[in-house]
Amino acid sequence: MAGPEPLTFANGLLPMAVLVALSIGLPALLAARTLSQQWLAVVMCVTGLVVWAVGAAIMAWQYGRANGAMTDGVWSYLQKSALLGLLYGPVLALVWLMRAQGVERRLGLLMQDKGTPK
Repeated sequence: MAGPEPLTFANGLLPMAVLVALSIGLPALLAARTLSQQWLAVVMCVTGLVVWAVGAAIMAWQYGRANGAMTDGVWSYLQKSALLGLLYGPVLALVWLMRAQGVERRLGLLMQDKGTPK
């Protein structure tokens, strides 16, 4: 196993930016203007799983690049990706909160529109 590498854009900042971008962008794509909190919950769980898997793939690529080969099993990289959850977990929670507030706002506006005579 090689020694630790210095933190660079390619091996530190770019992977974190990719995970944060997925955490923000995937719910925006999948639950764009939904009116269902249940669908939003499904979308957020799927987003969490996708970000976890992408994080594992990034970890496998980084370890393979640093060590010359990917010698660990898949579970090892999934565990390492779970540690990255310290970064993308709060982002996912904040996105979920903001999206849930948007759902409630849209439902409130629909109720308001149905209550006014035209």
